[in-house]
Amino acid sequence: MKVIGLTGGTGSGKGIVSQCLKGAGAAVIDADLIAHEIIKQGKPAYEELILYFGKQILGEDGEIFRRRLGEIVFRDKQKLEFLNRCTHRYIAQEVASQIQECKEMKKAKLVVIDAPLLIEAGLAEICDVIWVVYADEEVRTRRIMQRDGITYETARARIGNQMSWAEYEGYAQEVIDNSQTVEEVQKQVEMLIKKYA
Repeated sequence: MKVIGLTGGTGSGKGIVSQCLKGAGAAVIDADLIAHEIIKQGKPAYEELILYFGKQILGEDGEIFRRRLGEIVFRDKQKLEFLNRCTHRYIAQEVASQIQECKEMKKAKLVVIDAPLLIEAGLAEICDVIWVVYADEEVRTRRIMQRDGITYETARARIGNQMSWAEYEGYAQEVIDNSQTVEEVQKQVEMLIKKYA
């Protein structure tokens, strides 16, 4: 069983690649989904985040309002660093647990960790190979604006808060170009599955 780390900047289209991999029978571990779970009431990161950011990040239901938290951290690098430090260790624990489960149950030949902050969270170390999804910055900006209903400036700021393409490329054993059509992406994914499965 091979462990693939799938990453790329916001708006690069990792979700499409992830769906193609799932469709081809790979076991996909969604780090974003785990990140949503670990900040819920009663979960490990919840209290730590409230202690640091205060109750201003809570919605009426008492849960952390992720959009409000995002607005705070994407304007302040120190606060973003704290959020990442706090959540990454819990994400890493859960990812390791899910990989172990896949191994024990022999779920698939490929296990994919779909993680926007794969490198930053220290998850690259548990991967056999890293695939990075690429898309031109303007394409990414438009996608983020459409996806999150935000301005051009806010979308660019989010991209600016992440690693540069040169940094991502430095970690990549494989690059998937997602600047064109979904069909093009599927072809690339199929070739990579043949190579690694």
